[in-house]
Amino acid sequence: MLGTSYVLVYVDPTYSLENGQEPTSIQIKMDNLRRRFLVAIRKETLTVMEERVGKHIFVKVSCPLEREYKEAENMRVELPLYGLNLDNPAEMEEAMFEKNMKKIFRDIETTPYVSAPFQRDSIELFKRREYDDSPILWSSIRCLLVYNILSNINISRYKENGELPEKIGLTYLIMVGAFKDGFCLHDPSTLEPVSLVELPGRNQGLDDALPEVDLRRVLSKKWGRLCRNSPIHDIRNYFGEKIAFYFAWVSTLMTSLWIPAILGLGIFIYGVCDRLAESEDRGLKRLIEIVKSSSDNDLTPAFAAIICLWGTIFMEVWKRKQIALARKWHVDNFDQVESDRPQFYGTKREFNRFTRSSILYYPFHKRLMKHMLSVSVLLLMVMLVFISVTSVILYRVYMTISFCFDDTFCDLLHGTIIATLLNTLSIMVLGRIYEFIAVKLTEWENHQTQSEYNDALVIKLFAFQFANTYASLFYTAFFRQDFGGPKGILGLDKKYTDNCGHKDNDNCMSLLSFQLLVLMIVKPFPKFAKDVIFPCLKKALHHCKVNEIDDFTTDEGISKQSYLLREMMKPSAEDFRLGEFTEKVIQYGYLMLFAASFPLAPALALIFNLIDFRVDSRRLLWWNRRPTPYRDNDIGIWFNIIDFINVCGVISNAFLIAFNSKLGRDRSYEIKFAIIIGFEHFIFLMKFIISLLIPDVPTWVKNSQKKDRYLVSYLLKKLNPDVNSEIIQTSEECTMLENSQNGDVQLNVFENKGCRQSNSRWSY
Repeated sequence: MLGTSYVLVYVDPTYSLENGQEPTSIQIKMDNLRRRFLVAIRKETLTVMEERVGKHIFVKVSCPLEREYKEAENMRVELPLYGLNLDNPAEMEEAMFEKNMKKIFRDIETTPYVSAPFQRDSIELFKRREYDDSPILWSSIRCLLVYNILSNINISRYKENGELPEKIGLTYLIMVGAFKDGFCLHDPSTLEPVSLVELPGRNQGLDDALPEVDLRRVLSKKWGRLCRNSPIHDIRNYFGEKIAFYFAWVSTLMTSLWIPAILGLGIFIYGVCDRLAESEDRGLKRLIEIVKSSSDNDLTPAFAAIICLWGTIFMEVWKRKQIALARKWHVDNFDQVESDRPQFYGTKREFNRFTRSSILYYPFHKRLMKHMLSVSVLLLMVMLVFISVTSVILYRVYMTISFCFDDTFCDLLHGTIIATLLNTLSIMVLGRIYEFIAVKLTEWENHQTQSEYNDALVIKLFAFQFANTYASLFYTAFFRQDFGGPKGILGLDKKYTDNCGHKDNDNCMSLLSFQLLVLMIVKPFPKFAKDVIFPCLKKALHHCKVNEIDDFTTDEGISKQSYLLREMMKPSAEDFRLGEFTEKVIQYGYLMLFAASFPLAPALALIFNLIDFRVDSRRLLWWNRRPTPYRDNDIGIWFNIIDFINVCGVISNAFLIAFNSKLGRDRSYEIKFAIIIGFEHFIFLMKFIISLLIPDVPTWVKNSQKKDRYLVSYLLKKLNPDVNSEIIQTSEECTMLENSQNGDVQLNVFENKGCRQSNSRWSY
């Protein structure tokens, strides 16, 4: 029996109608669109089964293997070739540096097979599954193939009467309400918290329902291990490359964070010991002051430089790993061809000389006007951030001067703790408000493809979050020293001025470190509540309702159908990567932009990421719906954003060292600016040298690309068995392909100049 790959949900139109009531025109239109779409699905040779649960009707869509092969060929999905792997060939030996980097930043290795775009006519050339004789199609790609078929169905081609829009597909039907929802169905698992009869469309028992490999069980056991040996390849096989690249990036980040975390902890302990040696007072208040100011010590400039260089090394290592994973997953040549978003509308027509047809487009001047208005709204929200920061400053200054007087505890409570909590609360509230506004603005901008929409949304969210999250920190670091002037803040009174106190030589570094500590600890809690607490409460309430049903009936159908209802009630994870990347990149900014002020930031980031890594595994496997397993070959625009943060981090730390650190705050302005210029030039020079020393593309990737370019051509052309060799020459190299007597295919690669020979063998 075919497994269910995708589920569509709609509300029975007769459910809400009273006796004798006629359906509305909208209900008739939606029912007509839905009927046309289901007819179109069947014409694509997909299998459709309907099940009813209360007012909901679940349409379970399955796809025959032959139809999946056809779609894989249409999408030019690259699959591994049978018996052809690149497992440690002699000429792929890497330099010592590359070997050491691979040992440090390793994951579960898979053999890098030679791949080629799938062709049904050459199906015997592709790698077989272990349990049957079919070419390998992993779980995520099968779901994506079915989703791609549904997304590209255009029921306007099957219209009977009346006019329809130019294209009506799955996303359009969900948008207008013809279908209430649509989602990929999780693979059945022995760890699924349901009874045996609840598995949808399968009455033969659990053994018949389960896939040959229980990938969810495998992932549940492996996922969340400490950094190393994370099941990145299993994640890719189940959730697709887009989500897998995110987890590969997080795994690389966590592995690389161990060194700065240990160094930062050591520097903080050194600062505490140094301050304790300077003071004989062991009172509680003095100990608190010592801990707050321990981040600023003689090793602070060195730690800031190390973090700046670490950021460069991390990005270079990730760049290599990203390319290597794309190669292993056969997506290095992936070129996504996107259809228009259902929300996109064109106002003018133009002739497309490639498709030889008239298409709708949206004029550039209208799009430009909308972008300008979006920027204006962004600037308005940034102004609200500045107003919020100023309000917190006024509260702190007023409470410190007019209420606390010389009370140290009161000053600590209102001037530091409560003010920091208010600032954190403001950051979270404004962030939620702008997130809603950014989504509406991006939809209003009328982007044609989903990737354009996603990039525009990412830029908006990051630009605002950058100002919202870091504004108060930059104020404390660079403007708080004597804020207010002779007339006071906003001209209130000369006594209402803001400074960093009169201890530790007016050192703002301790206040900045404490503010960072509160932000890094408090800010993850709303996300934890959203991801863990609220879904658990919702699940518990729904479980109570299901138990009430089970108490009154033992009908197998209701129990089986409730599985589909539970899957529909789970939170969607379609925007998982956007939310997680936003959170992690902001966290990355804490430790990069303010490394000189808070050496404990890498350790805290590592701890929270380890926890979040495990929570995310539970979310995706059990608590959330299965996200659509999109393909991708990198992390997209996030790479440029992280690189931007690295550059800003060099500048920010240079100013922190010159104006706030123990090394530079008592110096003259000439020396301070000399420190800034010297630090920046040294770090940027070292970053440039590091980028030269670490090649972007691993050696084995270069060699494998060079080889399979010729090997794939050789195999797919099916050379005459009587021909023993073929020479393919280019301006750079000459390659000989030979059939050896023992059945191996031998690939000889020569360089034109000197034709140095190197051999590789693959069993065929």
